[in-house]
Amino acid sequence: MPASGTILSPVAWLRFLAGGALAITFCLPGGVLLQRVQGQSLPTSSSGPRIRQLAPDALEVIPPAQEMGDTFQGPVDLPFVSQHPELDWTPNYTAKSDTLLEKGKHVIFRGDAYALEFAFKPVRMISVEVPTSEGFRETNVWYLLYRVRYLGQDLKPVPEQDPYNNLVYTTQPVAAKWVRFMPTFTLKSLGLNQSHLDRILPVAVRSIAAKERVGKKLYDSVEIQSLKIGITTETENNEVWGVATWVGIDPRTDFFSVSVKGLTNAQRLELDGDSIRYLQKTLVLHFTRPGDTINELEDQIRFGIPAITEPERQKYVLDQFGLEERLDYQWLYR
Repeated sequence: MPASGTILSPVAWLRFLAGGALAITFCLPGGVLLQRVQGQSLPTSSSGPRIRQLAPDALEVIPPAQEMGDTFQGPVDLPFVSQHPELDWTPNYTAKSDTLLEKGKHVIFRGDAYALEFAFKPVRMISVEVPTSEGFRETNVWYLLYRVRYLGQDLKPVPEQDPYNNLVYTTQPVAAKWVRFMPTFTLKSLGLNQSHLDRILPVAVRSIAAKERVGKKLYDSVEIQSLKIGITTETENNEVWGVATWVGIDPRTDFFSVSVKGLTNAQRLELDGDSIRYLQKTLVLHFTRPGDTINELEDQIRFGIPAITEPERQKYVLDQFGLEERLDYQWLYR
């Protein structure tokens, strides 16, 4: 303990204040009193970055989007129906609907539908050194910081008999122990006809984690696929944080969208000639960037389509997104 009147260096005073002791008062030169209080401490470099406490409205939250229509796909004719017309025949002792060709027509596939809650911050930028064929180069990285949670409440199709003895389907809520998130993030610069899949950039993820300080490990789009995301309840939080990153975005981009696949297992089947196309239910987020090609990092990117009082300007903005009304996000099959 320093004696009264002892002059300590700044580092010594920090060490002194960081310790834990009872409240003790010391007199410094000039009659200045200094009190050390039990339990007070100062963060040191060994304690790591401080965790940022997010405000309740810091994240945009998109609730799970499963609905009864997601529990079935079809009706659709299986490809062999058109490929093998020679299978068409009329049996003598059974209904024609029991033949293989007829059973391959108007087929409906049913299954459970699950969905994840998706919360995020609007797209931001950070400057980092990324590897290239010629070494490392300082570049702007666009990124989307997000959180996913599995809340249960999956929809399970249940067959029932209606009053006329017909088989109909309803749904009941169920929950799995865990699900996986197999994401694909695509950023599309509207008006420039440019699309970019997110890039796996470990060096950028580390820089973003240090900047955002969410207190959780950030996973890229590959790492997050290996996780079993458990159900989140009132007493157990199994949230997972991730980040999608893009490079090479045209600085002229004023309007853009981010498509997120993998939040739900809902699909649509469409016949494409003799084959079947599988369309995934996709979350499409709309963003505007009122900036220019100078000092990109200073531009503020905003989520959603702005409300503009001038009808002509509002129509111009809506036309960029191919919409007739203002929407912050959409669920589309693509």
